[in-house]
Amino acid sequence: MKTFELKSGTTVMVDESKIVIERTGGKSAMKGLFAGRAMGQMTIKTSAITGVIFFADYLVICASGLPTPNDFKLSSVAEIKQYPNCIVAKEHELEELYQYINGFIK
Repeated sequence: MKTFELKSGTTVMVDESKIVIERTGGKSAMKGLFAGRAMGQMTIKTSAITGVIFFADYLVICASGLPTPNDFKLSSVAEIKQYPNCIVAKEHELEELYQYINGFIK
């Protein structure tokens, strides 16, 4: 299992069968509370992943049954960042995570 500890307080753990997004760290939980973002833990089966969207400071894991943006207008970015399958962090932190998850897409 590979673990990505993001400065935002979010931890992402990835292995062959699942991706676990953990937002229980103090900083991540507080940001979530004030920004209206999803908190707690989320698990996504790697076999359910249909795509990954990486742009600037967020990464959306698209998978069967999870919300995906209908459009990418600037006005909807704040809304996209509130999705439980969206990880918000610095671009350089997300880049390695994107490359790693991208390797699981069949």
